[in-house]
Amino acid sequence: MYKLIKRLSKLFFVFSILSAICLSVIFFQSCKQDFVNDPGNSAGFPSDIQQIFNTPVSTNSITCTTPSCHASGNNSRNLNLEDWQQTMNGSENGSMVIPYNGFWSHLISVVNTDTNYAPVITITLPEYHKLDAQKVTTIMNWINSGAPNSNGQTAFNDVPINEKGFITNQASDLVAVINQNTHQVLRLIPVGGRPNQLDAPHYITLSPDKKYFYVSLIQEGFIEKYDANTYVKLGRMAADPSPAHIEVTPDGNIGFVTNFESSGSVRTTTKFNTQTMTVIGTFSDPAMTGPHGMAMTRNGQTLFVASEIGEYLFKLSTQSFINDSTFIKSSIDPTVPPSGQGTGRFKPYQIVLSPDEAYLFASCRGSNEVRVYNTSDLSQVNAIQLGTNAYPLLMKITNDGRFLFVCNRNNNTVSVINVATQTLQTTISSVGIQPHGVDFTANGLFAIIACETQSGFDGHHPQVGSTKLGVSRVIRVSDFTLSPTIKIEMGSFPAGITLVK
Repeated sequence: MYKLIKRLSKLFFVFSILSAICLSVIFFQSCKQDFVNDPGNSAGFPSDIQQIFNTPVSTNSITCTTPSCHASGNNSRNLNLEDWQQTMNGSENGSMVIPYNGFWSHLISVVNTDTNYAPVITITLPEYHKLDAQKVTTIMNWINSGAPNSNGQTAFNDVPINEKGFITNQASDLVAVINQNTHQVLRLIPVGGRPNQLDAPHYITLSPDKKYFYVSLIQEGFIEKYDANTYVKLGRMAADPSPAHIEVTPDGNIGFVTNFESSGSVRTTTKFNTQTMTVIGTFSDPAMTGPHGMAMTRNGQTLFVASEIGEYLFKLSTQSFINDSTFIKSSIDPTVPPSGQGTGRFKPYQIVLSPDEAYLFASCRGSNEVRVYNTSDLSQVNAIQLGTNAYPLLMKITNDGRFLFVCNRNNNTVSVINVATQTLQTTISSVGIQPHGVDFTANGLFAIIACETQSGFDGHHPQVGSTKLGVSRVIRVSDFTLSPTIKIEMGSFPAGITLVK
């Protein structure tokens, strides 16, 4: 009897060990489901989506997965509708499916015919690309639920933060999250607090530790804070009127936002606590009318502000700020009156510090130039002409500090300024429709240009209807060459942009 009990005890021990191993395997497999950007992933589409792709759409039995269309191996535009992972990776036309947002997914615009339902593109290929309304709705619902595979996994959960970029889509209340290396649109994050009104996300910036992003809702009058990895909204605060450019101190605790109100009656810049998302106070001056651009020194002690309507530059202490009695201000030009109403001839929009922080570059959309000022006393040292009807907006210096890229909204160009010589190096033409914002990939090889795309279409296929698709373009920094094929399609009116470095 004793021997039998001892044998049973040994068997129970072995069974316990095997069970623990099995449970561990199951646990790690379930954890891996959160990391599905995996070339070895063999899961397919959900059955209802796979059925649509495999159902004949023409009299000669052509399906979406016919070898000459979008099957594995030989497929049109490198779009594979047989393989879920390959579909999520997109095609030559970029992202085809944006998880959780069917409305702006390129795939929907290809199969859809109702401009009141979602965007519609026209194609020269046979009309069997257009599906009936019921099938379009099924695909739309699938994408809106995350476009999961047959195992319930969603794509792009494992993209590291240092590969991401964030672009505001101002006319669709979204922030596009992109992979700066593959140019895929990973997510479109809804922002704003009013369901039936446009809140207009305008500018976006990252916290110094890259954990959070802050977005200004210039029309709603709020600033919102989000987790840069999970995209969860962490807080919001009223920053009326018309919050625009945001700067955050190096310790991440304090933020500043300009109040870019166009009536000419507002003359303030706001200071806020980034942890509690509450206003600390405002700085006001008669010449600070319609402030937009800001720049902060690396040590976080000095803040520069440009008032577009007042046409003045300010140099402020970030510590005293509200009660700063030692601040410096100077008009953008000797002809500007001290009244705060400006001349309308210069309109400084954004300002950028040189790498050595000795100079301040100001994009003047009224005079089609970039002006340069000493940071010590705000005296002017240079004016760089950008060409007729340039209307320069946002600008940024390359990672190596050599060149300043300037987005010229009205003539669809990007000016490249040599920072050391303060001269125009070159002008890149036809960079997209209404270039607004620019930033550089972490490796410094490429510039991504957020283009408003409000007055025309610059996507991969012609579009019909009133919906305006947003497009961002890519420039190679080494030779200032625009990619003719990379067009990152997203929500309407790309504007502010920040790429993680």
